[in-house]
Formats: sequence, structure tokens, C-alpha cells
Amino acid sequence: MRYSAILDYFIGLDLARARDYSAVAVVGLCTENHGGFDRVRYCQPTRPVLYLGSLRRIPLGTEYLKVVNKITRLVEQLRAQYGYGQPVPRIHIVLDSAGPGHVVLELLRAEKLGVNIVPILMTAGNDVGHSSGRTTVPRKDLVSNIRYLLETELLRINGKLAHAHILEREIASVRPRGGQYPHDDLAIAASLATWYATRVRRDLIRPTRAA
Repeated sequence: MRYSAILDYFIGLDLARARDYSAVAVVGLCTENHGGFDRVRYCQPTRPVLYLGSLRRIPLGTEYLKVVNKITRLVEQLRAQYGYGQPVPRIHIVLDSAGPGHVVLELLRAEKLGVNIVPILMTAGNDVGHSSGRTTVPRKDLVSNIRYLLETELLRINGKLAHAHILEREIASVRPRGGQYPHDDLAIAASLATWYATRVRRDLIRPTRAA
């Protein structure tokens, strides 16, 4: 398949709680050729795809200010790939803003990175909503969304990533209502990034079945 240039980057950030890790996932949005050349419209059909190209676990006990510094450097590295005159893709930071995430959210905003910062609050409910400037998203929606993207090959994972096999195991075992065995940090970071990507690119969303 032939891919277009990256259109958007989505950085998913899950913050540590208790004995869990913090994790960062970077997902790129691009398009690929899809099907044969359309001779009626005289064009090549394409479809959007997501590519998970970076996955990091942050060591246990890392201070949140250091986590913010890591995200700042990551944003700088993504931008540094593009030379003078090249359009730089939009960058979105999507983070779980519950608990320690609220502190990290304020620290990131203070950095004035010039990116779109999206605070997410995971819930046990059924509907997406808004609360105190944050988007509330059912945890089960995050889990089902990333599983759908993988099943339909709308999400590709770089198999050379150090934690790729761990991520795939976490996605398969993560519980929609909460709790994990033994960790779910990588799955949540990737789920946050890919969920918001489907809001930016609506044709990635799973079709609703008719009743």
C-alpha cells in the first residue's frame, strides 16, 4: 500500500497510578490507496489509516514534571522531522485527566507548546459528554474502538516497537469496566490517541448498525 504524508499526530498519555506505569503512544493519521483505480471518476480511491509508530513506558516513580519534559521533547522531535517550508502536521495531546492527570494537564498548558491538548475523563457510563472543560468518555468505548480499528486494519502497529507484543496482549485482555491484569497502561495510552483520531477523522468511526 502507498501511504500519504502524516496529516495529524495524536499523542496518547496515560498517567501512573499506584504501581502502574505511565505510558505514551504516538499515532499518525495518513491515507492509503484503497482498491483499484476508479476509471469512471478518474481517481485513485483512498481511505484513512492510523499508524502507531512510537510506544513508550515511563519508569515507575518518575515525577510528573519529568513526564511533562518528556512530552515537550517528543513534540519538538516530531516537528524537527520537517524542514523549512514543509507543512508540519497538527499535533494533539490526548491525556487521561483524572487524578494526577489534572496536574499534568496544567503543566502542559503552561508549556505553551502550540498543540491541541485534549483532557479526557474516563467513565463507567454509556455516553460521551463534557464536565468542567474535559471530555467524558466511557472506558468501554475506548476499548471497543481500538479493537475495531485493529480488526478492520484501520490501525497498524509497528511490529518493531519494543512493547508491541505487550500492547497487543493488553488490548486483548483490558477490561471495559476497569481493572487490569497485570497492567493496561499501554492499551489506554493507545486507546486515548486512537479514540480522538476518530473524532478528527469521522470516517474512521465504526458504522452504527441499523436496529
